[in-house]
Amino acid sequence: MSETAANTGNTATGSRESAGRLLALFSFLIRDGNLMRSPVLVYAVLASLTRSGMIFAINALAASAAIATGDVVLLLASIATTLTFSHLARVASFRLVLSTKLRLRTRLSRQLLDTDVGFFARNDQGKIYSIVTHEVNQISSASVNFIESLEAMLLITFCIPYLFYLSWPSGLATLVAVLIGCMGYVLAQAPAQESAEAASRIEWLFFDRVNDVLRGYRELRLRASRKAGLQEDIVDLATRERDLKLRAERFFSLGQVTAQGVMMGLLCMIVVGLPLLAGTDTSTVLQILTVVLLTYGPIETVMGNLASFSRAAVSRRLILGLEEDLERHAEHRARETGAPPPASFGEIRLEGVTTTLTSGGGDDRFTVGPMDLVLRPGEVVFICGGNGAGKSTLISLLTGLRQPDGGRILLDGEPVTPRTLEAYRGLFSAVFSEFHLFPRLYGLDANERSRVPAHLERLDLDHRVSLREDAFSTLALSSGQKRRLAFSVALAERRPIVVLDEFAADQDPAHRALYYDVLVPEMARRGHLVIAVTHDEHCFDKCDRLIRMEQGMIVSDTNVGGGARRVNAPSLT
Repeated sequence: MSETAANTGNTATGSRESAGRLLALFSFLIRDGNLMRSPVLVYAVLASLTRSGMIFAINALAASAAIATGDVVLLLASIATTLTFSHLARVASFRLVLSTKLRLRTRLSRQLLDTDVGFFARNDQGKIYSIVTHEVNQISSASVNFIESLEAMLLITFCIPYLFYLSWPSGLATLVAVLIGCMGYVLAQAPAQESAEAASRIEWLFFDRVNDVLRGYRELRLRASRKAGLQEDIVDLATRERDLKLRAERFFSLGQVTAQGVMMGLLCMIVVGLPLLAGTDTSTVLQILTVVLLTYGPIETVMGNLASFSRAAVSRRLILGLEEDLERHAEHRARETGAPPPASFGEIRLEGVTTTLTSGGGDDRFTVGPMDLVLRPGEVVFICGGNGAGKSTLISLLTGLRQPDGGRILLDGEPVTPRTLEAYRGLFSAVFSEFHLFPRLYGLDANERSRVPAHLERLDLDHRVSLREDAFSTLALSSGQKRRLAFSVALAERRPIVVLDEFAADQDPAHRALYYDVLVPEMARRGHLVIAVTHDEHCFDKCDRLIRMEQGMIVSDTNVGGGARRVNAPSLT
């Protein structure tokens, strides 16, 4: 008995939560979809009114002994205006879908661009990709279903009082049928939404595995068992997603079949029950049937769209969860927007800087620091150390991509704060070890773009790639060429600090010599601070300072003196 009561309570709770999500979805569609500012609402109301006029005209013609010209004109006018307003409503609904999708994707992309870099390390790409694409499409498409349902509901609202006018038992029976159909849907929504949300989360993992296929195509072809294992994982995820979606669809279908069964019972009651129980005459029964048959489609539309609304409610919940996560890690709230980056600097100082890296759900912790360091323009600073020594973490701290957990970073004696972080980052150009090469020169001004072709020629890339307005002609390059192409952009920016993480690792001897013997000293002579992570021990004499790291600590900071230190360096511009 207690178990049954508990199950009943859980079902009721799930139904209330499901209904609450639907109401939240409708609020979202009205508010964020700008429904109140769109003419689609007016078109939907007018289409419902004219369709109601058509029903009234049909019944008037059926009830009259002779065909009245006015009723015929009303019928034809109602048909014409119904079709016209329905067409306008559909076109406006489609425009509403595209506008909603545009707003959601614009907002999400802006939030993604404004979040801190740690967010991307903690979240899988498949989850973000799925929400920005599939879930946004799902909730945007619900706008059309919402307008269709609104139009249908208006028609039902007009017709039920008319049924009460014709025969109160038929009006009451129709109202009860609609309520029972809705209850059937509401009871089926909770398990359906639960399965749909679980399927979406499985789909995130599926997108991650597809990403493995696209990025790991070389490694997969070197070992057949690795390829087979990945394929098995992909099939398993796709199968689990299918099973969850089928389970959700069974509940959605159960709700729809319940509504259809109730409506079929309503038709039987009108045809059989009214004449026998209420003594309704044949003429009135035919009029009632006309109203019910013409509202059967709208009622089925409302019931059928509830499944779409449930899927969209799941999508809204997932989108909302991502937005809340992005908002918690947003950087834009405290920064100085629009502040130009400094053209030069005198000194960057790290005082007792520490940061803790976590993995394995927070159980595995690695602390980098405390570190004390002073960097000045015109220096060539090499950073070396074994794998996991903390070199990349130091680079992330220096460039402002990671905030220290302890200590502070000072620029010309002033602490770098969240408010000044963006301007501080503007000091740096970088080619990271795991860099990303953009197809276009986003953000570069005309002067910076004009410098790129000369760097392409100097870095021996002009025979493979050219600049067409602000886009590269191709990115189909070797890994070493791609790294040099990213370096050409960094050189064109002419920012005070250039960070190069393992730049020479995939360069041939000639381009490695160009890097160490020509480009690095040249940047230093121009006043740039050059910070390079390297393992090339035979080139350690080419820097001013050699910083060695072990176990997250700076164990030595040696003045080598072999770099191109300059006195009274010229302006960076």
